[in-house]
Amino acid sequence: MSNVMKKVQGSIEKNVVPVVNKLTSSYWFGIVANAVLYIVPFTMVSAIPSLFNVVRNFVPALPDLSALNTYSFGLVGMFIAFIIPHSVCVKEDDKGRALIAGFTGVGAFMLCMNPQTVDEGMAFEMWKFGSSGMFAAMAVGITVGAIYKFAAHHSFFGEESVIPDFVKSWFDSIIPILLSLTIAFLLTFLVRIDVFTVIALILSPVTSFGQSLPGVVFMALVMDVFYFFGVSGWAFISVTLPITQGGMAENMAAVAAGATPTNINAYGLSRYYMIGGELNTLPLAFMMLFSKSKKNRTLGKATFVPSLFNINEPLVFSTIVNNPYLFIPVILQAIILPANAYLWLQFDWASLHTQMFAMNFLPNAVSAYFLSNGDFRNVVLVVVNLILAAIIWYPFFKVFDKHAAEDEQKIEAERAAKKAAKRVAREARKAANISETASENGPSEKVVLAAADSTTTGANDE
Repeated sequence: MSNVMKKVQGSIEKNVVPVVNKLTSSYWFGIVANAVLYIVPFTMVSAIPSLFNVVRNFVPALPDLSALNTYSFGLVGMFIAFIIPHSVCVKEDDKGRALIAGFTGVGAFMLCMNPQTVDEGMAFEMWKFGSSGMFAAMAVGITVGAIYKFAAHHSFFGEESVIPDFVKSWFDSIIPILLSLTIAFLLTFLVRIDVFTVIALILSPVTSFGQSLPGVVFMALVMDVFYFFGVSGWAFISVTLPITQGGMAENMAAVAAGATPTNINAYGLSRYYMIGGELNTLPLAFMMLFSKSKKNRTLGKATFVPSLFNINEPLVFSTIVNNPYLFIPVILQAIILPANAYLWLQFDWASLHTQMFAMNFLPNAVSAYFLSNGDFRNVVLVVVNLILAAIIWYPFFKVFDKHAAEDEQKIEAERAAKKAAKRVAREARKAANISETASENGPSEKVVLAAADSTTTGANDE
């Protein structure tokens, strides 16, 4: 089995990992991935009203803080439309127009919302500003970003122009602003294309698959397999996060409208299959505390507490990455745990997520409780998957730990043998040095004294 594992690992490392690395390091993938990371603090802020709402369930007289959620998590689409063109200008070393590019992205994004004229002014649909509009925001942001990327290398003015840089920036921004807004205007008001609907239709196979049992397992499996080879799951966040956050936004809207939420793969589903961090390493960190291997035992002491708070990079990169003994449990837990979580939620053995709670560094049971609006059954699901993860890891870890301990014993024996050989060699050199000193200095002091005594005795006899 070891040879088969090595062949599988070698094949993936040779044929698959380079392709993914090339994709994740590509220009636009990197821009979008970084943009998604910028909005993480806003999703974390939304945890505050979620925490408060759980308390409010028991004390209805408390004020409603949902507005904090509406104007943080509820605006992440607009933030994406800003940050993508802004990041493009920064990457192209055109920082003078970075903010202008971001503002252009927001303007084009709002034009694509097709606001309706009413007596009070213009009416926008609030859901389009949030995570439900993230894919449309990405499309708008990339379009505006591409225009500014081209404009970054063209100017009305020569390098030797005496006109101040900020004035150059004003005039050089006119065409990209006008072009970006004109495209959005033509699509929305003349051609009458609903950009949000078109993007949703194009991506509907992806989002539908992402909400299915095979889709959930597939996403977890892909992320975990590549993490085993050292490619962090963060590389896929630009694809997975819009799906999960969109699912959460729809669930929250359904609850607000008095309807039943339907999206199982809403934000936070990973709390049930990333226990201790991606790859479900909390049970592994605990097992390492009692390892036969000194190295594993030391790593267990160093990584167990961080694993409680889902910080497991030191453990993963020191123990799991490219470790053939642990490849099978990586695959098994990536399939079994997400599938189990999905089925529990599908059979209504736990609640779907309806409260945005992005404090991912809290223990998973805590997150599950608040994401489900205070359902203890979701805590039970975390415990069940934790036990399953421990069962999966245990036999493979024991084999790995046994071999690690044997290797350490061999290394220690070799070190002891080398140390003994050095000691013998040192004593031999010392003995050789004493012998050389004795031969160079002639008779020893004792022999000289004996000769002197003999002479004295002879004189007395005479």
